[in-house]
Amino acid sequence: MDLRNIHQCIDFGQSEVPSFTWSSNCKLPDSLSGLSDCIINIIHPYVDDCKETPLMKCVDQWTFINMENLSQTTTIKPQNNITITTSNILRECDSEDIGQTYKNNDLISVDELIRKCKGKSNTVKNVQKLISIKNTFHNITKQGPQKVILESLKGSVTSHQKNNLLNFRMALPSTNKATLEKMDDIWLEIPTEDFNDFLGKTKGEVNLGAFWFENDSLFPVEENNTKLLNSRVVSIDVGEDISGLSTNIKITFLFQNASLENKSLTCVFWDVGNDNVAHWNSSGCVTETEENQTVCSCDHLSFFAVLMAPDSVSSASLSSSSVWLLTLLSRVGCGISLCFLCLALLIHLRRGKSDDSLCIHIHLCVALLCLNLTFLTNDSLASLGIHGLCVATATATHYSLLCTLTWFSLEGFHLYLLIIRVFNIHFNRYLLKLGLVGWGIPGIVVTIIVACGKYGEYNLYQQDGGAVKMCWLTDSALTTVSFSYFVLTFVVNVLCFGSVTVKVVRAHRQSPVLRGSGMSRGTVLSLLGLAWLLGVSWGVLLFQFGPLKETAFYIFCTVNSLHGFFLFLRYWALTRPEKASISTATTVASSTEMHPTERLVPD
Repeated sequence: MDLRNIHQCIDFGQSEVPSFTWSSNCKLPDSLSGLSDCIINIIHPYVDDCKETPLMKCVDQWTFINMENLSQTTTIKPQNNITITTSNILRECDSEDIGQTYKNNDLISVDELIRKCKGKSNTVKNVQKLISIKNTFHNITKQGPQKVILESLKGSVTSHQKNNLLNFRMALPSTNKATLEKMDDIWLEIPTEDFNDFLGKTKGEVNLGAFWFENDSLFPVEENNTKLLNSRVVSIDVGEDISGLSTNIKITFLFQNASLENKSLTCVFWDVGNDNVAHWNSSGCVTETEENQTVCSCDHLSFFAVLMAPDSVSSASLSSSSVWLLTLLSRVGCGISLCFLCLALLIHLRRGKSDDSLCIHIHLCVALLCLNLTFLTNDSLASLGIHGLCVATATATHYSLLCTLTWFSLEGFHLYLLIIRVFNIHFNRYLLKLGLVGWGIPGIVVTIIVACGKYGEYNLYQQDGGAVKMCWLTDSALTTVSFSYFVLTFVVNVLCFGSVTVKVVRAHRQSPVLRGSGMSRGTVLSLLGLAWLLGVSWGVLLFQFGPLKETAFYIFCTVNSLHGFFLFLRYWALTRPEKASISTATTVASSTEMHPTERLVPD
């Protein structure tokens, strides 16, 4: 739509740098009835009425009101043929609503803007826009006591009399002044001395606004590999800019379910730099990190947050290209494994009753199937940004991993009974007891971790910037415990596999028939199958240090993502009618069907 007659409102100067003067007496033509006079609103206090202003500076400050009445390609053509297209002026998540917010002192518009900008990179960074938002909160605070309960913005404004000043405490977002509620992750403390600074010598009353932002969509972080703790931003306001307080205010940020492994925490506030771009600044704030919380002590009022950054480059051990390739290899391998594990389950269901060895294999197949499925969907679900869903995904992934490791060990235990112990290996309800251990113990562990709230969003940082989101454990100590459990199961299974290998080699040497010949191909392949069955190949993770780290990741992702495929081959080999190989001799015989004096000797 062409805004004819706009030149009647704007006088474009003749200087080399385009400028104009706005006339407040100008009225829109009748054809544009329903729009505010005038359609271009130069936001006060940056441009005074009738003051000549550089055009480029003003274009950045224009806010278009009631844009639903205009097309996205609205064009302004003044007399000197300078053309400005609104699609070049409007920016997603910034200009469209900020002017209206400032004009109406309307936090509902701010709330809508926060939700609209969530997850989008092009957010409010320009100095003028920052000041516009800040002034909105100044004006809301000046209006007096009120409570704000919106979807993405919560808080309150309280009034404090000079003759009745007390220390101020408040939990956010509940605004409870006594204790923290379950939903709260912020605790404010403002001493009486600071209220004297707010009041000065002339004021008898001051309004204090405390506002809680659900996310940081209006306050982006520009640095690579950095983010805000819980994406949380808090605004403390008294209707004007305040700095140099005699006593620091304290803002406590609770960690909640944040992943803090290899992170450094810094208290920051939203500031304007010399480059006319708003950014996070730590000046005037002291950071004290305690158990499950960080306390920020600051000598001014502003928008506050806690910045999380990797401790060092070493914590971001892989480049983005390596992460992409490893992810691709893992996805392809896990997808193949998933298909073959499903096929193994179908074959097992059609077979009907099976011996103990095959049933244990199927339990391992189910655990590994769940692990592959949760891995393939983990990052996609994490990108949705839904905390409850991420916790459920992390829980399922961790449970599947623990079950897989446990069934590896149970396979080793069963193999030990068949090959090493041999005698007195009959147990009542053997499979039921194994099932309770294989599925029950991981369930108890995961339930305790859920109750402690240690599942949530985890970030894998990259050397060249950025991070990959996933749902996992948020406590580094629990991650270490999980890895220790893997090491324990690996050592146990390696000992079992070593014992079986020694037993087979000795039997081969002592056999009058086999003594003169070498190990058959079937025997070697069967031993390799046992190694895969016991998860011995996972031991490559023990070499993830120094220059071997990336190589270990490539080997692990390539080989072990196909673990389900190899497990299917093992299961298929055991279900063939022929039973001439060592695999049949070592695993098909059921412990419940064996005679106490029966010994397993390979062919």
